[in-house]
Amino acid sequence: MPKLDHLEIGTISFERCEGKMVLPPNERVRLILAAVDAYRPDLLVTSGHAVHSLKHLDRLAELHREAGTDTAIITEVLKDGVDPSLESHAMWAVTGDGQRHRFGQQQFARRGEVDDIARDSIAKFESALPARSVALGNWNVFALICGEINIIEGRVDPRYVSAAAEEAIMAADVVINPTHDRMGNAGTLDAKRRLLSRTSDDERNRVYVSCSNWEVCGDSKGRTQNVTETLHTVYAAGEKVAGEQLADGAFGFVYRRWTLDL
Repeated sequence: MPKLDHLEIGTISFERCEGKMVLPPNERVRLILAAVDAYRPDLLVTSGHAVHSLKHLDRLAELHREAGTDTAIITEVLKDGVDPSLESHAMWAVTGDGQRHRFGQQQFARRGEVDDIARDSIAKFESALPARSVALGNWNVFALICGEINIIEGRVDPRYVSAAAEEAIMAADVVINPTHDRMGNAGTLDAKRRLLSRTSDDERNRVYVSCSNWEVCGDSKGRTQNVTETLHTVYAAGEKVAGEQLADGAFGFVYRRWTLDL
């Protein structure tokens, strides 16, 4: 597998009010495509729930195909509904030719759910592993959905709680981890993100990308959030990488970009 040498990454997320997106569905699709047209990243990662429904995903894929760019878009559909036995939302990849890959649905959200034997979370996550990887251009991408970062435990000496998950994640060049809103416990998150981006044993350069919405009206506990540095993050070879903010949230969305030479 070739090493990554140059990668342009874009990230886009949206303002939320009491857990719901402020900008309407069609406007979010328009902004995602406008970002592709304006900045032409190799990879554009959206935050959780960025696309409202499969109908809007169809529109995104068709307009993306018509635009004729090579950007791969990673996004999550709120109302997916492909598997009614699970939660509705699911993550997708859309390539420049309009082809789609469905990574699947979130298996757990919190660390306690991973440890809950009755939930059988680790086994369910391991069964989902084959769909979580996709080849995009010269790199392989692995999708972690929001709280699934808790497949890693610990802060001082973080480790994977599943050998199968570790093998699948370490085989990827890029680990994508969009979230629905910004997570707490920054020190633990930093440790886990460093592990997820560490260079492989065969010295392949690897990257981790997160992208979160922010809550302006108050969540279930009344807490609001601001646009901060940690709203979107990129790590490469175990180190946090500085990006450039091109839209600051004043109009309901944040866009940032990273240029990586590895």
